[in-house]
Amino acid sequence: MFFGLPLHPLVVHAVVVCVPLAALGTILMAFWPAAARRFWPVVLFVATIALAAVPLSISSGETLKDKVGENALIEAHEEQGEQVLPFVIVLWLAALGISLATRLMRHATPSTPERTAPRPRWHATMIILLAVLALVGGVGGTIATVRAGHSGAQTVWTR
Repeated sequence: MFFGLPLHPLVVHAVVVCVPLAALGTILMAFWPAAARRFWPVVLFVATIALAAVPLSISSGETLKDKVGENALIEAHEEQGEQVLPFVIVLWLAALGISLATRLMRHATPSTPERTAPRPRWHATMIILLAVLALVGGVGGTIATVRAGHSGAQTVWTR
């Protein structure tokens, strides 16, 4: 309880805001290197908040369920809410990987155009893999969040 309110609806709003923002930022960084160089700290921070908020919302939801009681709608909401975490883990790993790759490439790339060397082949493979992870985690996490949020709203507003 937080000022007399259940903690679950408050924590869930962090998930609802941070997961789509982290998804958008991570996918943007995966496909636009200039955005990755500029925004990686913010995107990684938002993805970390999302990663922390999902287990907190699951835990606070279980506490609220113990007080409210169980029914079919709550069970469906609980199942859908638990589907968010794997996607957010993948999203966070993609954000971390892109952030690290951006930092490593910045230090490895010569600053003068005369000394540019071709990038190794594994670099392109790594970026493609991170882009796929960003898409899977971002799109999947956003869809799972919307589904869980919708079922949560049905649970609250359906009698």
